[in-house]
Amino acid sequence: MKNSDFEEVRRKIAAYTIKTPLLFSPHFSREMGKRIFLKCELFQPTSSFKVRPAFLGILNHLEEARLKGVLTSSSGNYAQGVAYAAKKLGVKATIVMTDDTSPLKIAGAKKWGAEVIFCGLTFESRFAMLEKIEKERGMYVLHGFDSCDTIQANTSIALEILEDLPEEFTLLVPASGGGMLSGIAQAIRHYRPHCQVIGVQPEKGGAIYHSLQAGERVSTGKVHTLADALVASLPGGNTFKIIQEKVDQVVLVSEEEIERAIFALHQEQHIVVEGGGSVAVAALLAKKIQPRYETVVCVLSGGNIDRDVLQGILARG
Repeated sequence: MKNSDFEEVRRKIAAYTIKTPLLFSPHFSREMGKRIFLKCELFQPTSSFKVRPAFLGILNHLEEARLKGVLTSSSGNYAQGVAYAAKKLGVKATIVMTDDTSPLKIAGAKKWGAEVIFCGLTFESRFAMLEKIEKERGMYVLHGFDSCDTIQANTSIALEILEDLPEEFTLLVPASGGGMLSGIAQAIRHYRPHCQVIGVQPEKGGAIYHSLQAGERVSTGKVHTLADALVASLPGGNTFKIIQEKVDQVVLVSEEEIERAIFALHQEQHIVVEGGGSVAVAALLAKKIQPRYETVVCVLSGGNIDRDVLQGILARG
C-alpha cells in the first residue's frame, strides 16, 4: 500500500468511526518502569475495533451489499460491527454464530437488526453454514479477518497511534485470525519500520503462535477461553503471510493473566475491557515481552464482557 492508500482507507471510514483515545497510564507506567499508553478501541460504536473493517467491507461493495444483503460469521464483535454498519448504511445483515456465543454479543447483533443463525459449536461449522446460506441466498460475504478490506481497515488504528506518538515504540496487539495484527503491522512497517510489533494470544488456542512455530498454518481446534473474541482455530492465509514478514513476535497469556489484566484495568483505569481486549495488558503485566523502547502501547480491542463474568473477576480480586 502507498501513503495515499492508507489515507484513503482512513478517510472512507472516518464518518462512521471515531479516532479512539490513546491514554497514558500513570499506574501501569509506574508498575512497569516504562511509558505505557492504552489505545482504547473499546470506545468505538459497539465497543470494539470491528466496526472499522465492517464499514470498509460494506462501503467498498455498497451497491452489491444493498442489492443482495451481507452475510458473515463471527464469534461476536465482528457480528455487532457488521450489524451496526449495515443498519447505518441501509443494508440487510445475516450473521452466523456458534451456539455458545456470548449472550451479550448475540443481543448486540440483534439490537441493530441483524438476523442471527446458529450453526453448532465449532469454528468450522460456522463456515460450513456460511457457505450453505451463501449458495441459498446469494448474499455478499464479508470476512472478519482475512479479506483485503478487513486488513486494510485495521491499518487506520496504526495511523492514529503514529499521529499521536512521534517517537519509536513497542506495540502489543491482540490477535485471533490476524486481521487487526496484520493490518496494524503493515502500516507500522510502512511508516515507522523500527517500531516493535508484538501479537498476543490466549494460551487456549493461539493458532497464530503455533503456526509461526510450525512455519505453516496449523489448526488448534475448538477452545473455551476468557478471551472469547480470540478463538479463531486457524490463521487467515493472507494475514499469516503478513504476520510472518512484519510482526516481531507473538506471545501467549494464561487465563489467570487475562483475568488479572481485566481486574487491573477496571480498578486502576476505571474501564471495562473484555478478555480478548485485555490480552496486551496481560502480556505486559506478566512480563511476557522485552520492550525495545521506553514507550509501550497496548491495544484494548474490545469491551464486550458479560456482566456475570466481570462480577466474578471483581469478586475474586
